[in-house]
Amino acid sequence: MARGDRLGVERRFLGGLVAYRHLGIDLGDGTVVHARPDDFHRPFGGGRVVQTSLEEFAGGAEVTVVTDPPAVHPPAEVARRALATVGRDRYCPVVDNCEHFATWCATGLYRSRQVEVAVALAAAAFVWVGGTAARLALSGGRSASA
Repeated sequence: MARGDRLGVERRFLGGLVAYRHLGIDLGDGTVVHARPDDFHRPFGGGRVVQTSLEEFAGGAEVTVVTDPPAVHPPAEVARRALATVGRDRYCPVVDNCEHFATWCATGLYRSRQVEVAVALAAAAFVWVGGTAARLALSGGRSASA
């Protein structure tokens, strides 16, 4: 791991049922800049971009280097962009999370693939539930196997 690398660590919530990847930017000095909620028990309660030790960022989990999508900025610029935003608030797990932040630092793109996947899965579930309800309503409430 080196200055300007995007780092990732697996985190879990909902009693360990749901896993996600928390991302940050390695400053090469034993610290990481990352966006996080102020209170992990209230992720929609606000948060900010912080600089913490690598150990605090890792939280006891294995840290990996993230390379997708590929960085377009050189490592020094990635680190500069990260440091320039320390203290910025407006964290939101859906529209301004750690992955949005780390991806923007490295690529200039403000996106989170984890959110995109979650939204796509939720939309598919909504369509499936809606289609099932419509079929049941059209069949008078009888299932296809009855």
